Amino acid sequence: TLAHPGGLDVARLRALRAVHGDDLVEHHDDPGVVRDPDPAAVLRTPADVLVPAAREDVVDEEVAATTTAHLVVEGANMPTTPPALRVLHERGVTVVPDFIANAGGIVAAAYAMDARHSPFPVEPARVFETVSSTVRSNTAAVLEASRRQHLRPHEAARALAQDRVREAMRARGQLTRNPRRGAP
Repeated sequence: TLAHPGGLDVARLRALRAVHGDDLVEHHDDPGVVRDPDPAAVLRTPADVLVPAAREDVVDEEVAATTTAHLVVEGANMPTTPPALRVLHERGVTVVPDFIANAGGIVAAAYAMDARHSPFPVEPARVFETVSSTVRSNTAAVLEASRRQHLRPHEAARALAQDRVREAMRARGQLTRNPRRGAP
């Protein structure tokens, strides 16, 4: 892993990746870079924002109890264990749930599905704009619901998703009443 107290030079990393692929870490020689052969070491690096974006269950109770991050954005699927989510919540660390933070793929897939039957090419800038605004607005909605309803963000996100699916089913005539509320 690589870390730098002042932040990593992303442009430099991209240039190294273009030349060396995944071996870019071995060729990164900027002053101040801290190397650690333990891939989990990056999770213990002091940071304001932690973005676990590769594997599931990497943020465990120990990481949750010791991270300096005030915000965890789950870029991977299920990167935080359920006990760690509880610890983070108790510490007041905001967590953006994985199925909110990494939903860009499904948004882009929707564009790809539409493009199959369209004579017009998909404009990448429009896809990125839609992904950005969708993830941003969903994140804001989830965090606001979490705060307002005193729920963990994952709980608020699931409730919001269930309500949206239920509403979509109702709009399509597949559901005539709301079973959770007992109302039509």
